[in-house]
Amino acid sequence: MSASVQRASERFVRSLSLPSVTGIRDLLPEVERRTQRAVKLEPAEVGWSAPCGMWVATAETHYIFYDPRTSIAHQDHIIAHEVAHILKRHQGQRKVPVEATEGLLTLLDPELIQSVLGRAQYDDAEELEAELVGTYLQAHVHHHQKYQVAISDETESDRVARTFLRRRPSP
Repeated sequence: MSASVQRASERFVRSLSLPSVTGIRDLLPEVERRTQRAVKLEPAEVGWSAPCGMWVATAETHYIFYDPRTSIAHQDHIIAHEVAHILKRHQGQRKVPVEATEGLLTLLDPELIQSVLGRAQYDDAEELEAELVGTYLQAHVHHHQKYQVAISDETESDRVARTFLRRRPSP
């Protein structure tokens, strides 16, 4: 993976000027505002051959499917990855992959689907980009989580201790 792709992904997320939020799911209203489409999270248990997440776009809605049997942290990473596809305006494919019918797309009429992107492998440029952007979206969330906790829970003695115990750069 090239450093320039990483830097470009990080710059992209910074350029979005996203609001401070406490979780990736809290960014969904902002994604809706920017895309003028609803975003619906859909837990779907899938088989081992299916992707662990998928973004399906219809004319009115972005559906993000994720496996509810995995940890909340992994679910959030899957959601961030799919949000990255949406924000980067990746095109996906019109044809519904066979593995998607293993549980992911049972609630959608295939005729309504405009594009499908499944999260399974990273040998394609859009998948790698979505993985990096999703990671930086998560970093944005975690940065603001720490900041919010620090502001709301930190006492004066905590701030003093943090100041005195801060690591000094090595000479």
